[in-house]
Amino acid sequence: MISTSRVRYTGVYRKFRDKIMNTTIKILFRKNDGCYITEEDWDHLIILDACRYDMFEKEIRNWEIDGQLEYRISRGASTVEFLLENFSNGNFRDIVYVTANPYVSIYLKEKFYKIIPVWDFGWNEKLNTVPPDATYDAALNAILKYNEKKYIIHFMQPHQPFIRLNKFHGTGFSKLREAAKTGGSAKLDVDIWQLLKKGKVNRDIVLQGYIDNLKLVMPYVVKLCQILQGKVVITSDHGNAIGEKLHPLIPIKIYGHPHGRIRIEALVKVPWFVTEGKGDFKLLESELIQQKTRKIKNRLRVKK
Repeated sequence: MISTSRVRYTGVYRKFRDKIMNTTIKILFRKNDGCYITEEDWDHLIILDACRYDMFEKEIRNWEIDGQLEYRISRGASTVEFLLENFSNGNFRDIVYVTANPYVSIYLKEKFYKIIPVWDFGWNEKLNTVPPDATYDAALNAILKYNEKKYIIHFMQPHQPFIRLNKFHGTGFSKLREAAKTGGSAKLDVDIWQLLKKGKVNRDIVLQGYIDNLKLVMPYVVKLCQILQGKVVITSDHGNAIGEKLHPLIPIKIYGHPHGRIRIEALVKVPWFVTEGKGDFKLLESELIQQKTRKIKNRLRVKK
């Protein structure tokens, strides 16, 4: 049995440790030199949640898509910080925001012409996330319905949970989704990156899961770049740390993207891939027909 005094000591230690950590972060990262998304030149934005620049750089080479890969420094080291830094001031009535991430609906209500909450109706209980095809289908319908608007299409991948790693049960964001639906306080599910930090999961397996998530979302991203018309930018809200140091002289390793404005390069350097959308409406029509066919087949399968 754990003694009361030991529990009390642990609680005091954690508070002291967190206070020291927060003070250190404030000293190290006083300045936010990230770019404002709304001041950049784009017609449509495709956001890959928690996508590292280096891994995107490797993956984009595998796809036949014309464009220029650059990078930007994000104003957020987490989704919440990214959203508030870029969109808390002003209204953006020319933008339709298609999002698999619940934080958009929690923090930016009535900021856009329309928020399409794929995190709600596109949820997959088995995977504990919104799979990329659900976000893609919602984007297609939005493009058809609001064809004179700009779009921000926010996929959840490559963010955890890792779709091909079903053995990591409990990872995902079902609690955050529930908070967005009920208006309650946002809670987090099991974080695979914290499990990695504690040595409870294999590093190579986790990194492969992250890369696989990026590979899973890319076909939909490439097709959207063909369908959308105008300047399309593929980017991320923030990066993802995989054990980088907080500072060269401070031996504290960072994993995932913890809240707290930790502006190390792994968290704020994001891809900025600029391409010219082809406006392929024949492809849009074809994809919408396939979407309807899939829905009919799914209904028939359920009835059986």
